[in-house]
Amino acid sequence: MNQRIRINQTGAPAVMQVETFDAVGVPGPGQVHLRHEAIGVNFVDTMFRAGTYKMPLPLDMGVEGAGIVVAVGEGVTHVAPGDRAAYFFAFGAYATERLIDAAQLVKLPEHVDAETAAATFTKGLTAWMMLFGAHRVQPGQTVLVHAATGGVGAMVARWAHALGATVIATGSPHKAASLREAGIAHVLDSADPALARQVRALTAGRGVDVVYELVGQATFAQSVAALRDGGHLVHVGSASGSPAVDKDALAARGIHYQQPSTGRYVGDRAGLERASRALFAALGDGMFGAITPARYALADAALAHHDIAARRLNGPAVLLP
Repeated sequence: MNQRIRINQTGAPAVMQVETFDAVGVPGPGQVHLRHEAIGVNFVDTMFRAGTYKMPLPLDMGVEGAGIVVAVGEGVTHVAPGDRAAYFFAFGAYATERLIDAAQLVKLPEHVDAETAAATFTKGLTAWMMLFGAHRVQPGQTVLVHAATGGVGAMVARWAHALGATVIATGSPHKAASLREAGIAHVLDSADPALARQVRALTAGRGVDVVYELVGQATFAQSVAALRDGGHLVHVGSASGSPAVDKDALAARGIHYQQPSTGRYVGDRAGLERASRALFAALGDGMFGAITPARYALADAALAHHDIAARRLNGPAVLLP
């Protein structure tokens, strides 16, 4: 018997209900029947569940997974039964199996297992978008990465360092050791009221070339103060709330302010394949260190959400069907 997790109302983790169903049916034209091996659990899932982001209800939970292609519909040529594949941002991932638009699937190389793919694909594509799309990081640039001890932020910081940038990272002090071990010398406390002054001091008063803003309201003013005139403010996340953005003041300093989406850069087939190849190569090179996601049974998705809210996780998490 198959399982999926659905919400009929928004709220606490308890609103997620485990349902059983017999079969997903035969894939139609352009569709794939995918049997999940691992399902990614992302912070954005908790926001959809809580109603922070409004979606039509009922909603099948989850947006990311990896598994085995069982069958393909008419016109599908880039994956075949037996292939291992992954996807990002397609609602309905919290399930043992599903039908999915084939255009959203990418074949996995042999060196990337399903758990690693489910734990990193959405985060990795978002990191790629930030580093190669919204602002193409160049060797010698100085970048400020907020939330660098979290999922996306850690990947951005490590990848930017590998690209030859000087990285100034912020995040939780008790998680900073992993960044320093990766060669990132400057790891600051994001809650420090003197953060911008510290960043300015590290850049001889000039300011950074780009800020990757993943926190929002709590750090936004510090981001603006730490950025050089003519720099780039890439605002991707607002976990602490939406900041007040004075676009006129930013424009007066020549600051380019952008709120990019991952889909804008990987929304077509060519972009998705290009970003995926880069991510899989980085994973193969060990750029992001050892990836050991916390594992939960699919039926325990509510527990995973509780653990995210309580900040009990030190890395990514996956659901196992």
